[in-house]
Amino acid sequence: MRIRSSVIALIAVFGALTAGSVFVVGNLPEQAESREDWTAPARTAGGLDQPAPLDVEEDEGRSETASVEIPDVDVVLEPDFGFLDGYPNGKRIYGVMTADGEDDEIAEFAALAGRSPNLIGVTAGWARDTYSPWYTERLALKGAMPMVSWEPWDASKEGDVDQLRSEQPDYSLTKILDGEFDDYIDNWAEGIADWGHPVMIRFAHEMNGYWYPWADGRNGNEPGSYAKAWRYVHDRFSRVGAENAIWVWSPNVAYTASTPLPGLYPGDDYVDWVGVVGYFGHFSEPPTSQPGFDGIFEATLNRLAAITDKPVFITETGAGPYGPLKAAWVTDSVEAFASDERVGGFVWFNVNKEFDWRINSSAEALAAFTSAVKDPAFADAVDPYAQHLTGAGRP
Repeated sequence: MRIRSSVIALIAVFGALTAGSVFVVGNLPEQAESREDWTAPARTAGGLDQPAPLDVEEDEGRSETASVEIPDVDVVLEPDFGFLDGYPNGKRIYGVMTADGEDDEIAEFAALAGRSPNLIGVTAGWARDTYSPWYTERLALKGAMPMVSWEPWDASKEGDVDQLRSEQPDYSLTKILDGEFDDYIDNWAEGIADWGHPVMIRFAHEMNGYWYPWADGRNGNEPGSYAKAWRYVHDRFSRVGAENAIWVWSPNVAYTASTPLPGLYPGDDYVDWVGVVGYFGHFSEPPTSQPGFDGIFEATLNRLAAITDKPVFITETGAGPYGPLKAAWVTDSVEAFASDERVGGFVWFNVNKEFDWRINSSAEALAAFTSAVKDPAFADAVDPYAQHLTGAGRP
């Protein structure tokens, strides 16, 4: 039986698709500005116009070779987020948080650092931020693990006085435990479950301090209520099947008056990673020396080791604009983030806020950072379309 040339051409197109060896992947279109309205952009591949020699069977049982011109086609490519399943794939976390988590901020950081991050952190506040794939799929499309700092408060009321900004009784832990935020929690849980790929949830971080309304002792929060609220929220995610949520319990580095960590820990069944927050900064007078990695993190890492053996990474860090001291601290700490067996990497807080924590606050700080993050111990960002590129396979 004679096979029509158009059908053969169609088969050739599908063969090319499954072979995954002829794609030239185009740029993603501009993304929606609104977090709530964000939808995944289509990514297309074309260039399927090369001649294709085909064996065509004749009616008489003879065969002949025909050359068929395949027209240009646009093939919509689906991303492959499989790289998130084994994250960070035997290597270390190299992440960033920017002021607003917008695309241009992330791109600027990657360009300055000379290396794209493999984790991108964004913040969502319970007062206004409902779930959107802006917080998950958008970041995974950049080849990075999404990490959402999920904050039960109204961040617009944040002030300069830590004690005052934590006074938000509308977000007391009792209200969470009484079910007043169930609809909001379920909105996120169902959205993450529907997305279906791994995402880190850094819920109510720095709980051992006094500057957030979810801290024990603030807003009438009784001792032990933080751990109860954590388990309550976690259980609502489990109820809707959001098992792709990776729970990151993230205290601040311990200090003299901080709340002891054991009473804040929800238990190993409710935590996947431990994340530590620590900065070289917050001094009333400029420092005269830099404490190195151990000076910031050592005591807290020792305390955590007595509580759990869950994997640890540094979920927020940075250094104030202290000239050569910042550059020296960056070098010392990033080298430790790449090698210290107690931690699995770090997330840089690249924001000019209380201090200029950014990697480019000075030329010497930037040079120190770009040199240190070249370390091959850190995982690379992954192109989720890599399996479609010529000569490329799954990472």
